[in-house]
Amino acid sequence: MNGDCNGDLTVDLRSNIAAESRAKITYEYLLQFTDDPYVKETLNFLMTREVAHFQMFEAALDSIQPNFPPGVLQSDPRYSNLYFNMSNGAAVRGPWNQGESSQFGETWQYIDDPVAYVLETNGLLDVAPTGTPRTPEGVAEIDKGMSKERGMEIDAAVPIGEQAWSQQEKDKQATDEPAKGKKKRK
Repeated sequence: MNGDCNGDLTVDLRSNIAAESRAKITYEYLLQFTDDPYVKETLNFLMTREVAHFQMFEAALDSIQPNFPPGVLQSDPRYSNLYFNMSNGAAVRGPWNQGESSQFGETWQYIDDPVAYVLETNGLLDVAPTGTPRTPEGVAEIDKGMSKERGMEIDAAVPIGEQAWSQQEKDKQATDEPAKGKKKRK
């Protein structure tokens, strides 16, 4: 796993997928700067391993369901499908701001004039979910269920008793604590 673990396996796997992608592109660039066949063979091997790692992390991510959104809490259905046109020129449309969203299947709401929209909706406080069957109440129910499920997973995975950061710390704790019913020697 990449060194930037942040406690949610789906986030960590996505981070690793991105790291493998960046590394593959780096090897592609490096291959352009050498004619040495042995260096090329080495770089090609390393580049290919990035592809293998990408596929492994992607398969691991796919095995975790649900894996979107990351974490436990769901997104607010009032805002999860809003696209604010922040450009000063032509409005560019694409799958990121029209049609249905990739994960929730919500219809994108294109906000052409974000400033006017924010003013009309009392700073977004008066926005109602649009283009989605999700509701704040439904999201709250999912949040409760996911919290309970993840809590049980954590409880099952964490040993009962005092925790230690490392085996060395665990060994130190064991030698520093007197046995039950016996006094610690000085």
